[in-house]
Amino acid sequence: MLLPLAILLIGLWQGQRGLDDWRAFAAERDRLGAVVADLEARSPRDGRPDFSLQFRHDGRLYGGPYAAVKAREIRDHAGTLAAVMDWRRRLPAVAVAGGGIAAALSVLVLLVGGLLGQLGRGSRDALVRGFSLVRRLLPPALAAQIVAATAGLVAVVLFEAGLLVDGGLSGGGVKLLAIAAGAVGATILAACGALIGLRRALVAFAPEPLPILGRRIAPAEAPGLWRLVEALADRMGALKPEALVVGLTEGFFVSAGPAVLEPGGARLDGRILYVPLPYLALLRVDETAAILGHELAHYAGGDTAYSQRFLPIYAGVGRSLDAMAERERGALGVLGPSIRLGLFVMEQFHLAVRHWSRVREFAADAAGAAVTSPDASARALLRYGAARPRVVETLDAAADAPETAAADLVAAAFDGAIARGLEDPAARLEDEQAHPTDTHPPTRDRVAALGLAMDADLLAAAGAAPPARARDQLAAYFADPDGLCRAATRDFLGAVRARETAARAHLEATAAEIGTEERVLRASHRARGLTLAASAGLFAAAALALALFRIPGLSPYEARIVAAVALALAAAFGGAGAFVLSRGEPIALILSPAGLTAPGLDRVIPWEAVADLDMSLSRAGIVTRLLLPPGADWPERAPGRHPVKLDAKRRIVTLTVGLPRGMKPQDFADLIARYQAAHHARRALAERAARATVAAHTPSPEALPA
Repeated sequence: MLLPLAILLIGLWQGQRGLDDWRAFAAERDRLGAVVADLEARSPRDGRPDFSLQFRHDGRLYGGPYAAVKAREIRDHAGTLAAVMDWRRRLPAVAVAGGGIAAALSVLVLLVGGLLGQLGRGSRDALVRGFSLVRRLLPPALAAQIVAATAGLVAVVLFEAGLLVDGGLSGGGVKLLAIAAGAVGATILAACGALIGLRRALVAFAPEPLPILGRRIAPAEAPGLWRLVEALADRMGALKPEALVVGLTEGFFVSAGPAVLEPGGARLDGRILYVPLPYLALLRVDETAAILGHELAHYAGGDTAYSQRFLPIYAGVGRSLDAMAERERGALGVLGPSIRLGLFVMEQFHLAVRHWSRVREFAADAAGAAVTSPDASARALLRYGAARPRVVETLDAAADAPETAAADLVAAAFDGAIARGLEDPAARLEDEQAHPTDTHPPTRDRVAALGLAMDADLLAAAGAAPPARARDQLAAYFADPDGLCRAATRDFLGAVRARETAARAHLEATAAEIGTEERVLRASHRARGLTLAASAGLFAAAALALALFRIPGLSPYEARIVAAVALALAAAFGGAGAFVLSRGEPIALILSPAGLTAPGLDRVIPWEAVADLDMSLSRAGIVTRLLLPPGADWPERAPGRHPVKLDAKRRIVTLTVGLPRGMKPQDFADLIARYQAAHHARRALAERAARATVAAHTPSPEALPA
């Protein structure tokens, strides 16, 4: 709201100024026209000079025939200025209209966005309909606001720039006009880019396939689990899953869209139920049934279908706002109101989405409790949170050392839970269970919604370690539980190895990008020196011209003074150019895989000692500030005069580096970033090699004596 209102108010203020300026210039034009008419009427018809004719302007007196000539010249100039002012006085109306339209659209979007968000909290159908409407209407509204605000801001800038023509296009005036033109051009370009980006919101994005690390299991492979799922679906009146996928990671969840199974890349579509194998051994049967009932309730409530309708719309608007945000920096703030309006609308719908996500989770908990019991549902929530750390730590250890991992990670997680016990459920009451697409309320709120008190008996029952025979219940679900668990373990370790291989290849490529040799960067002063030398030549040529030729309007004395000044400037510029060129290309910085060396420092600054780095441009070059941590070796200043500043108190080293020849500032920054990235890559590779060495000397679990 602030920027559109500011444009509106500035336009109102400029409106009266523009009218007054136009009247003043028009009056001056008319006055000069009358003066010219009088001089022409009084001029002799026979062409003889009449020195009684006089014209005074800007403190100068013009007489004779030149009076009429000068008067006509100034009259014509005044006519041009009056025409400019006539054009200029129309700009405030554009600013007022642009600011007013932009402000009105801000109010409209705020009201409609807030209203639709409120309606969305009352009905999920209203949420989808409202957001579908937003997807269609928000981009045109934001586009109209961008156009209006841009037009208003450009009108404001051009109005003020119009005053520059009054004083003539002097050196300062040309600079100001160039600045105004650059600002206007950058704003228009950024606005055009934002308008192009807004089109993305009108595209219906297809959801990306959900990646699942697991394998599809047929009814013949899991007869007990399929019977349980189908029986629960029949009792609840819910749709049955079309595919059942088991794996080691994630929690229980359902989806109703495209998915891709890893490893292998098999594609699935339709209703999918994912079941994590480690929890089937750690949860009691009624707890597993309660969780499965909870997930199937999402089918009964249409939650997955709702997600499929809503997420593509949400993605389209979100991506269009991202495209606008990329253009904001160069737009003099003109895109700020539109971006913030879009974010406001997205926030309103995000709150509504979160509201319905929580409502549906509570409803699904109640559905799961209805087909089992509230006690089983509450125990399932608490026990899942208590068992999850044991599963996660087992999988994390296997991921860190896949070569020495157990062949059956389900059994390993189960054995770890028996040996160490489960986590205290009371410490996990604020957890929000992980889910690939939805959010969950905290466990404490979900248990309370089931109508149960969080007493010691419930916590003790949920946190009790599983008995040794509990793993046998996998046989009630699967035809070959041991074979399935080993196959799932191979899938998990295979995915870990594939990702490790890809990560290692990326690190090796990053480390190899800079090579092993030092790179010496030399500051290039050639362009500056040649510019100074060329300037010296121009001043020398001007001095020579003044000495050889007579310049109209300059007396011999004035010509000698101007020539002397031009010659002095030629000498000054020539000397400066010679000095700059004599410096050649001094070393600005030396980059190596180990660190960077600057001529003004007595030692190398290792990359590992650079906690942070930032750069900025100055007239002298690129100013690079390095933040060194307290434990890092602090450098000292080397002898001589060097553009180096050391701030030992704040641990900041400041280097001013001349830009090397053929290198842009962004090229220089990218080069420094590559050296830093290569250092981090080498360190990560060394850590991986050390872990591999330790793992190679660690016996596998199968090799340990029973």
